[in-house]
Amino acid sequence: MINEEIQSFLSSDPTIQDLRRFAKMMGINLKRTMGKKDISRALKKHAQESKHVSSVAATKTPSEILRPSKPVNAEIPSSYFHDFVTIHPVNPYWVYVEWDLSERTARDLSTSQFRLLVRVSDITNIIYDGKNAHRFKESDISIDAGNWYFQVDFPDADYIAEIGYYSDGHFKSVLKSGITRTPRNSPKFTDNEIWVDLRKGSRKELKVSHESSRRARITKSSGPTGNPSSEEFIKTISKSRSGR
Repeated sequence: MINEEIQSFLSSDPTIQDLRRFAKMMGINLKRTMGKKDISRALKKHAQESKHVSSVAATKTPSEILRPSKPVNAEIPSSYFHDFVTIHPVNPYWVYVEWDLSERTARDLSTSQFRLLVRVSDITNIIYDGKNAHRFKESDISIDAGNWYFQVDFPDADYIAEIGYYSDGHFKSVLKSGITRTPRNSPKFTDNEIWVDLRKGSRKELKVSHESSRRARITKSSGPTGNPSSEEFIKTISKSRSGR
């Protein structure tokens, strides 16, 4: 049907404006540089393609056309059995740690007598050697827990996550994440500002006055208080979404 409609339209010797409107109605994308012949060729090509699609559909029985597709099991697996641990910033005072274990690592840890821990360490401005973190927080976990939230002490700081256990009073790291940085909890102010004159199209850099700079830097921290657990963080998020 579309093929006959296009052929009938082209036989009426339309103008280039008519061709463009008709092609747009057919859903054909045209370039601005295309002339009348180019648009006609694009319409003829579209007519041939629609004719081919119609012939393929005609060979199918009504039951084949209307038969629904088989359902697909799109359930996400609980584990991919691959050793990794990652850490992501949630906001200036919270980070999210996610991990997975291979079958071999999970078996070795489950048969050991050590308590499995996830640790988040503040390593801002240092080369971390596993022992020199400024501070750290850790929590007991089960092997199949998979993720945990941690409240951290400082915004705009570098953190790293590790899965491990204590042996002879020392923390032994099994898996280590990359480094993530929490965002700032206030705007970042500079000593200079760039001003643009829209009428002249010029721009110049000016030094911020001492009084304006001082007022801008007096910001009150909006950080959390106390040390709520991962479960309490999730409850807080749920309440804020529900508006209660």
